[in-house]
Amino acid sequence: MPFLVVAALVVAIHLVIALGAWSGVGLLADDREMIGGAILRHRGVWTLGEAFLPAPAAEATRALYRPFIDLVFWLEQPWFGIEAFGYHVVNSGLHCTTALLWCGLVRRWSGSLLAGVATAVLFVGWPGHSEATHWIAARTNVMSTCLLSFALLAHDRGLARAGARRLPWLGLGALLAAVAIGTKESAVFVVPVAAAMAWLRLPSAPSLGRRLVAAGLVMLPMAVATFGCLAFRAARLGTWGSGSHYGWKAQRVGAGACADWLQVMLAPAHATYAPVWAPWLLGISTLLLLAVAATALRTAAARAAAGPAFVLLGLGYLAGIGLEVLDPRTLENVRYTYEPALGLCVLLGLGVAALPARAAIGVLGGLVVLHAFVLDANRQSWRRVSAVYTTMREQVLERARATQQPVRAIDAPAVYDGAFGLLNGYTDFLFWQQTAAPGTNLRGAVSSALEWPAVLHELAAAAGQKQLAMPTFVVRWDDGALVPLVLDERWPLAPWPGCTIAYARIARERPFAGAPLPVHVLLQTDHEVHCTLVAKAGEAEWTGATVAVAATARPAPLALTIPLPATLPAGASVAITLRIAVGERQQAFALGQTSIGAR
Repeated sequence: MPFLVVAALVVAIHLVIALGAWSGVGLLADDREMIGGAILRHRGVWTLGEAFLPAPAAEATRALYRPFIDLVFWLEQPWFGIEAFGYHVVNSGLHCTTALLWCGLVRRWSGSLLAGVATAVLFVGWPGHSEATHWIAARTNVMSTCLLSFALLAHDRGLARAGARRLPWLGLGALLAAVAIGTKESAVFVVPVAAAMAWLRLPSAPSLGRRLVAAGLVMLPMAVATFGCLAFRAARLGTWGSGSHYGWKAQRVGAGACADWLQVMLAPAHATYAPVWAPWLLGISTLLLLAVAATALRTAAARAAAGPAFVLLGLGYLAGIGLEVLDPRTLENVRYTYEPALGLCVLLGLGVAALPARAAIGVLGGLVVLHAFVLDANRQSWRRVSAVYTTMREQVLERARATQQPVRAIDAPAVYDGAFGLLNGYTDFLFWQQTAAPGTNLRGAVSSALEWPAVLHELAAAAGQKQLAMPTFVVRWDDGALVPLVLDERWPLAPWPGCTIAYARIARERPFAGAPLPVHVLLQTDHEVHCTLVAKAGEAEWTGATVAVAATARPAPLALTIPLPATLPAGASVAITLRIAVGERQQAFALGQTSIGAR
């Protein structure tokens, strides 16, 4: 099959899903930080030199060294401006390139064109790529994996040569590997994958020792380049890891994390938007095809392809279970599975190639359709949060132009059904100020739903003064529209001596049925108290879990939740009451009502 035919097939499968992202997913969350950084570098406020040579610092919460990402955004920004379309196209190009590279690699290793094509088309449309291919900032995963793949291709070409002709290819692979690591830290997987390739691809040696020496010699250029890159990074940032927040943590490893990662690796389906049967069908089909692939491993050619795939899959899984929490229901942070999914798709490709020809084509076609259907469902959270975010931003800018007064907005969508909207209100608001149309007097602040503790203190101070410092609005969860915040001036209140509620509020305007409703309380107490939420809609009444709050020296923000039944219709009104108890004493405070939004 000619390369152009395979490329057309891969691109066509990707575009079926990606066109929705190109047209329906704008700049979200960290996208604006990266593109805003490119703008500042073009204006001379920052420099590219600072990206490549950061000031020496001790380990921080964010010890990330990704200068090549900054470089590429710097090159793109004059062409694409602040419109998402061009950046999406580049991400898609990188994604499809990775699929095609592995088509070639798997074909070379296994000797099967069908295995290579199956690997490419399964990877390019894998349902778990909803985050990596729909969020521009996830280019860190997409670009580093593409560079890693180029490095492995160069390394493989070096392995196929002998003597002096081998060194240029090994050197090129080493250079590309270092650049990949400078794009994202997870690209360090290139070293063990390349080592597995060397072990399996080099000619047999008379003894184990000689084989180890031969493999070690061909790995030397890549080992030196990658260690040098990591050592330089550690010297500048003060740590070999990714910082205290982003790094791998042993305490995060547990049965729950292992099960969540296994579920998302084998059957990534969004619980809200994908049908209930989707994860079962995905999981069963994946496991059956892996079982077929296992039968093909009797041949040396299949093992030559499966070895690097197992390494990539295993290391990716082990790295993931110690990272941030991955939500198997909403697929939040599913981008961390991008690299191990590549190894999984190689094994699935070998499974397809092991089937009889007619059955193989039918199974591959069915899987491509199934994956495309689920991936389309998984992307819906990204399209929805983009629409909500766009409405919110337009209304903030419109009010600023109309009133020429500062605008304060709270509860902006942060993590929205697993997709990212506005994670850092301060960064986003600066980006809005820098990119607003001329004549827009944009002042004030926007806070995301993640920034609720600071907002709660702010509202408590305003309640004490009986007035807000500026016009304040709440962002509706279902459509992003702004509604005026009504300050509850009755706070602070003391249920009994030694216990004070500085402020309490329902933290969601027009939430969704079937989701938890957050309620935030700023509480100070000199003895343990128990807090319970009670909800009422029509004749139905239910309670949330009781939360014990220990004694606090100063007002402490408390996040409570109560589930909203999935049977509640859109527009239904839900009244929320906060109960606080100490022993037999109990008091109740009506917090008001919220109405159910339509998805």
